[in-house]
Amino acid sequence: MGGTANETRRDGRDSGRRAAGLLLLLLAAGLLLAACAQARTYLTAGTLNRGWQPIYRDFDGLPMVYVPAGCFVAGRIDGPSEEQPGRRVCLGGFWIGQTEITNAQYAACVEAEACTPPVNPVYFDAPRYANHPVVHITWDQAAAYAAWRGGALPSEFQWEYAARGTEGAVYPWGYAEPDCQRANYGTCVRATAAVGPDQRTMGASWVGALDLAGNVEEWTASWYGERLYFQLEDGAIDPAGPTDGRLRVLRGGAWGDAADQLRATVRARHTPVSHSDTRGFRIILNAPRE
Repeated sequence: MGGTANETRRDGRDSGRRAAGLLLLLLAAGLLLAACAQARTYLTAGTLNRGWQPIYRDFDGLPMVYVPAGCFVAGRIDGPSEEQPGRRVCLGGFWIGQTEITNAQYAACVEAEACTPPVNPVYFDAPRYANHPVVHITWDQAAAYAAWRGGALPSEFQWEYAARGTEGAVYPWGYAEPDCQRANYGTCVRATAAVGPDQRTMGASWVGALDLAGNVEEWTASWYGERLYFQLEDGAIDPAGPTDGRLRVLRGGAWGDAADQLRATVRARHTPVSHSDTRGFRIILNAPRE
């Protein structure tokens, strides 16, 4: 009986040692993963955009472009107070839609019963607009589509970085004043225009995204904060912005806007339930680069 008790105590101690060893192994693994995350390599703010070679990939019929991990100065030092001051922001890499989501792409989600039709389906129901951006979409509808595709709406920082790059360009294509070869705005078309890899390529951003200026302004994941940049810590990593609010941010300007509304720092905002023929969206995916 005594031998059995001793063996029981010994087995208990051995089990305890094994459990402690496993816990230490898990802690070490966690620290290693944290160290890897800390060691993420970022492109440096101020680096010229032309140093990046765009990477294109098709995700089940959805053309995407890769936005590498990097830092840039969000906002500006002049202009409206809501765009001031400039703050250095660093973001992890992600994929963003090369174009805005089209009526045809959105229709697949409606057919799968994961999305509801646009509030006003006048363009959605017309076959000739299949390759035009889907419009009359509320924020919730845009978010539902993004979730169905396994992605999300971009934060306004992600959107601005995809448009401006590490260089902090004024427009997605750089510094040249807008024209109808680069963007659909003002009197160019006076309505939405079809999107695709061969449309308005002169307006491509540094990562290869098209129509980030003009055509339709785009819903982002972000709540609007008037003093957003003032409240940012310089060098913030993947900032989330306000956690709640009344208005959602849209970026990019629309087909009826004047040229000064196409600057990549311009911030529009509307209630999430609102919709218009000037509003659409694109999505992001957090997938490996290759």
